[in-house]
Amino acid sequence: MPRRARLESVSGYYHIMTRGINKEKIFETKKEKETIMTFIREKSQEEACKIAAYCIMNNHLHIIAITEKPILINVMKKINISYAMSYNQRHERIGPVFQDRFRSENINNDRHFYGVLRYIHNNPVNAGIVPKAEEYIWSSMREYLNGRTLLIDEKVKDDIMHHFMSKKSFIDFHNLQDETIYLEVKEETEILEEKRAKRIIKDYFEKKGINDLIKPGDKDELVEKLLKETNLSYRRIAKETGTSINTVFRANKKNRP
Repeated sequence: MPRRARLESVSGYYHIMTRGINKEKIFETKKEKETIMTFIREKSQEEACKIAAYCIMNNHLHIIAITEKPILINVMKKINISYAMSYNQRHERIGPVFQDRFRSENINNDRHFYGVLRYIHNNPVNAGIVPKAEEYIWSSMREYLNGRTLLIDEKVKDDIMHHFMSKKSFIDFHNLQDETIYLEVKEETEILEEKRAKRIIKDYFEKKGINDLIKPGDKDELVEKLLKETNLSYRRIAKETGTSINTVFRANKKNRP
């Protein structure tokens, strides 16, 4: 099946995600994270490509880049090839390092941009690696909060921080609840869906005044609510509500239009 052509972003802003082949942890060590950061910095500076945000996880990374589409494709190609060669040499292996080509989405307005910015910086929080985004050292969150820039463009940083009254308001913005999923990564989607489910269950218990015990009728209602408001599997909904997969299946069948 032919690949779909990448569309040009109206704003010049792109959200990029690239990951290790077979979900392998290709950025697991400090050395590997430092290496990919070096290549991102070098290759983006070779062309007219500015970095507005990034987050390097163990098996994938996110970047917000500002450039033209042909330049973006060229820069990402250079980054991936350089890192793959370095990684294979270090681990004495051959073959692909990245899962296909990088994925990208256009960012065409401010609301989308700030949503992606928050999503990227909160990746390690949602994954349970750190309790606060500012504590993760392999993202641009710290660059926005201190005077040192490693990858992000200084002027871009100043322009973005100008929209916040203080560093505290920037941190508070990242603490706002946002369950939007950008550039779906299976692991990230599952984490956010489970968080959403736990919030729904908590709100339901508080509304009903329920502590530990839940009546069968309430369980059925909660199952229907989770089916409607999340994309969790039958198995996960059954586990979260203390019911059976058959119960969830019947509830879904009953409520089909």
